[in-house]
Amino acid sequence: VIPRIEKWWNDLSDKSGQHQVKTYYGEQSLHELLERSTWHSAQHARQLIAVLERFGIEPNEPLLAEAFAGLPLPEGLWE
Repeated sequence: VIPRIEKWWNDLSDKSGQHQVKTYYGEQSLHELLERSTWHSAQHARQLIAVLERFGIEPNEPLLAEAFAGLPLPEGLWE
């Protein structure tokens, strides 16, 4: 996947992130799509960590709050 993403990025003429892309929830700027993809994945990571902790499984390297700094995450874990 990484080589495909690198090729896509390298072939992209406008790297400002301002152009519109089609998504299943409507047109968004590339910047908004990448931001949403990042915080959405981060939210699921938080949820998976919580489930594992309920089973008494501690992650080898826990994700600290600093890892989520600046992301517009929901306050609640299951929102």
